Amino acid sequence: RMPEPDPFFPTGERGGFSRDPYRSYTLPSRFYTDPSVHARELERIFHRSWCYVGHESELADAGDFFVERVAQQPVVVVRGEDGEVRAFFNVCQHRGHELLQGSGSLRTGITCPYHGWTYGLDGSLRSARLTDRLRDFDRSCFSLRRLAVARCAGLILVNLDDTASDFDADMAGLEATILDHLPRMPEFAAAYRFDFDIAANWKLVVDNFSEGYHIPVAHRKLAQVLDTGVDEALIRPRFAHFKSSSRSGYEGLELEPGAPYRSWTIWPNLCMLSQPGCENLIVLRMAPNGTGRCRERVDILAPKAERPANLAEIKTLFAEHFNREDIAIVESVQRGVSSLGYDQGRYVADEGEEWYSESGLHRFHAQVLDALADD
Repeated sequence: RMPEPDPFFPTGERGGFSRDPYRSYTLPSRFYTDPSVHARELERIFHRSWCYVGHESELADAGDFFVERVAQQPVVVVRGEDGEVRAFFNVCQHRGHELLQGSGSLRTGITCPYHGWTYGLDGSLRSARLTDRLRDFDRSCFSLRRLAVARCAGLILVNLDDTASDFDADMAGLEATILDHLPRMPEFAAAYRFDFDIAANWKLVVDNFSEGYHIPVAHRKLAQVLDTGVDEALIRPRFAHFKSSSRSGYEGLELEPGAPYRSWTIWPNLCMLSQPGCENLIVLRMAPNGTGRCRERVDILAPKAERPANLAEIKTLFAEHFNREDIAIVESVQRGVSSLGYDQGRYVADEGEEWYSESGLHRFHAQVLDALADD
């Protein structure tokens, strides 16, 4: 009997993945369907990468908090009495009960609803009921498990890794690309928030955002807004930023020709775009939820003090048109890669790394393979 193929070896029925996008076959379909690949991605990508959890506006005052799940791990993010933003595993160090739900404001610290152990906003254990007579019980050894936190133009990201890489080194130049276009971003807040349960592997959603090759065919309304070229591209190891321009005439946005459109892909699962017409940043995070599903969180950020008049039209264009179209696309692709009738295709790449090709898709897949490789 022939041995089973290595699921992490990027060769399929047509051939192998190549670092040359003009010669390369795409990832074999098992990279989207094999549970062992999914488990390895959680360990080697999501447990070691910077992951978006929210915006600083959600933590306006000391004691404000919100909870999130990062790579299926419970996390709480809180602003301390000293103003510092901290993140912890949202787990009591006594018996493992989850500490907090949702979001809100803490006046007297964090109290476990199971046995009443209480923690300060800095994560230190302040009190533990009926432990006075325990021998060799050191409260300082039972602080909440802290996570690395990074802040970038008002965005908050966390890293589950005890030896997390330096965010500023990983993402050098990212903040400048955001603030150059949206200098008031730290003062933004979420005007709209959506959560989508998508029947597709998380990579398929990032794949779809990483290339604009499909836009003229699959997004007729978006194609009315955007020019098909890219004015400028900044490609870095952990993010890519594209400057494009808008067309005039789209009803509701009243755009001037050449109004700026920006898009970002940020390793591993964060995609952002700023549509023309007003100050806005649409932040999409794709969280894996099993081999063939993911949860997409979408925050539409805008100035908090004065909401732009046409922001509702931008929301409609995004949520009710092209994001709905994208969800249908990636769910169809998930069904396709799960069939017996498909294993690999080819990248339609471009020498200029244009967003309207599949060069970004090839680059993203190379990053995935590097992360999954043996250390």
